[in-house]
Amino acid sequence: MNNEIHVCYALNDISGNYTKFAGTSLCSLFENTKSHVVAHILHDDTLTEDNKSRLIALTEHYGQEICFYNILLNPSIRDFIARIEQIYSSGGQGMLYRFAMGALLPSDVERVIYLDADTIVHMDIAKLWNVDMGNAIVAAVPDSVMAMMPQDLAPPVVKNGLVQQDKYFNSGVMLMDMKFLREHQHITDDVIAFLLQDEAYLKYPDQDFLNCIFAKSCLFLPIEYNLLVNLARLQNMYNGEAIIHYAGGALRLDTKDTFDTLFWHYLCKTPWQNEVASMRSLSELAQNCRELADGADLLKLLLRKPERLIFGSPTLASKVETFLSGTFYDSGEDETTNLQCGNIFDVFFSLPADKRILIVISKHFNVLEKMFEGIGLKEGSDFVDGYLLTLPEKKAADYSDSKIIGKY
Repeated sequence: MNNEIHVCYALNDISGNYTKFAGTSLCSLFENTKSHVVAHILHDDTLTEDNKSRLIALTEHYGQEICFYNILLNPSIRDFIARIEQIYSSGGQGMLYRFAMGALLPSDVERVIYLDADTIVHMDIAKLWNVDMGNAIVAAVPDSVMAMMPQDLAPPVVKNGLVQQDKYFNSGVMLMDMKFLREHQHITDDVIAFLLQDEAYLKYPDQDFLNCIFAKSCLFLPIEYNLLVNLARLQNMYNGEAIIHYAGGALRLDTKDTFDTLFWHYLCKTPWQNEVASMRSLSELAQNCRELADGADLLKLLLRKPERLIFGSPTLASKVETFLSGTFYDSGEDETTNLQCGNIFDVFFSLPADKRILIVISKHFNVLEKMFEGIGLKEGSDFVDGYLLTLPEKKAADYSDSKIIGKY
């Protein structure tokens, strides 16, 4: 297999803010790949000169190669896009630009890895590039999220019986045979015809179409080649090298989250790094809002429970005594590492169940939680984490200013 690896991204960036995600994905790919990489960027007039210059600077920094293709300069593709805009008005039609690869990419490109812009390539992409496809035309990962959906929420092509649910792949990462795309440049007409068949196909237009035409010619890949973040968070699946896909709005910019932190790590290495500080501020604001909302819900609960026993640190409890009344029991944690419960449980169980609440204001809530649950108490009804009410100072962001100051 040729050591030169070809990857492709498709951009429709009306807001001007989307290109930085493709740039961050490219950065992660360059950082982890030793081979020479040629990045092919399919775009329209929404790609600004500033963003284009940043992509070039990023690529040159890593000694790699980048090529740009304005799809609107090709008459047949321009007609395809005009027809798409008439029937698909939801925006984000950039995902359909990939069907122009056969007409636009150089004739010596035999295969290409297509990547959605919302991916992080936290592995050497050569591992995917060198996969033996046999007679398959595409190689992709089955969509684990779609596979878990009940039948009534499954993709339209699954509900219509055109594709098996466990064989439905995610099109955000695909290894594709370019020979097929060149020999079938009329595929753009097929896309239009497909979308006009059923309005339901507009929900996942490109992905449903690709699953239909490649249902019998797709090589299914391990999940590491397209790890969907929402599922990985739910099942705690991440354990190292993978192509991480932030589909479905999975990127929350939360500096405490493993996947979001990984995105920050690579964004800080791109020409868009100066935008990191403002994005981080938005992340911290969102975290503050979540904590305030949690605190408000907690206060509503406490108002319904007049018999309040406050247990924990005197120092922390002093921060809430002005607005929260109750009988305080010292856990002893300010003076010793041995937590002391005293007679708090005797008092607690002597009170009416519908009126009593144990408010834990301690930095050791996780330990106390297990202990309380061990004696049959339930969090949320019998005891709560009152530490939220002290509004502790936020932890410092994972990235210092010195890490944000980079090369561009």
